Amino acid sequence: MFGEVKYRLGGLLVLVVGAAVGWSAVWQPLHQAELGTDTVTWMPRIVVLLAVCAVFGVYFLFTGNRYPYRDVKRSTLTTAGWILFAITAVAAVAGFFWMDMTLKSLGYH
Repeated sequence: MFGEVKYRLGGLLVLVVGAAVGWSAVWQPLHQAELGTDTVTWMPRIVVLLAVCAVFGVYFLFTGNRYPYRDVKRSTLTTAGWILFAITAVAAVAGFFWMDMTLKSLGYH
């Protein structure tokens, strides 16, 4: 019982970290772009971190690791782990292209 609560609190913590990173790495550059600053700096790699935080944070928050994502004895991913990996990859690529297209539509290259 306590282990499941620990995973759920960990998921909440990961979501909070992701929100903080997203605010500073995505929201702030977009806000600067909307204000019309000369240059906008953002780190494309941060989108991968945001995708990991979002996917695994939601997973742990809702499941409490009821469905393990890794097999500790064999050091491999389970089916749930591969599904989470695929969702993370799609979210990272989609987030990158969304941010890139949004900045380009605002006139930044």
